[in-house]
Amino acid sequence: MTFLDGLTERDIATLANIVGAESAELVEDLRRRPWSIHDLLADPGVFETVLDRNAHPADVVSPFLLFSVLVHRAAEDLREATYVNDWSGPRSRLPVFDVAPLQEFVQDPGRTLFLSRLLASFVVPERPPVPANPFDLGQLAMWIDQVMPEDRPTLLRRLGDLALFLTGVFPDHTGAKPLLPAQAERLGRTVSMNSEEILALCDRGRIAPGLDALEALGVRWYEAAVKGSAAPPVVADVAHRFNAARRVLNHLTDAHLYRVETGWGSAA
Repeated sequence: MTFLDGLTERDIATLANIVGAESAELVEDLRRRPWSIHDLLADPGVFETVLDRNAHPADVVSPFLLFSVLVHRAAEDLREATYVNDWSGPRSRLPVFDVAPLQEFVQDPGRTLFLSRLLASFVVPERPPVPANPFDLGQLAMWIDQVMPEDRPTLLRRLGDLALFLTGVFPDHTGAKPLLPAQAERLGRTVSMNSEEILALCDRGRIAPGLDALEALGVRWYEAAVKGSAAPPVVADVAHRFNAARRVLNHLTDAHLYRVETGWGSAA
């Protein structure tokens, strides 16, 4: 899937109107010059139109286009940044000058597409292959050994996506909250963590015990989802850059997502 593939007819019409073109003409140009979609999504005029406070984004564009625009705006921010405000506690941020991993992350179109699709997937989530709440790590984890083998990678991928979403978009909710031993046991066993690794998930002595625990699990869930499955290579790529992906989403949330009143209803 490409960015263009994810756009609806209404998205194309909206973008064409912004740039003063016909929809068919815009599609033809984007297919002829596929790299130009990134310039379009990063265009300040597109950003301001999509996030116009006088209209719900849901009345203008699809969730995928909204989050594609936000991811591209965050990427533009980060390319010029000398520091980012990293999570240091509930409602607390401190400037951190280690920006290079974030800049490297957003250089790759596959990774920015991954984040755009991930965020959109939590607006209208796909039904998981098990009868569980798609936003509940514990419920999803309970099924990991009971699903059909062909559904296991899908469930592991969903667990990884949820860990990244929770730590990236809701760090104030997840960051300072360590996992309880029973939670750590249930989640850690889904990827065959040993007792020492599971114990580390509940370490209350860390500055960000919740973020650290879900990052560790998210990496393992993505890695496990890739093994023996047809998962796209970008999943393994993001697994190796999970911390950077989480921090990119933290910046996007703090800098831009607060402006959004989607009108689609809250996913989490």
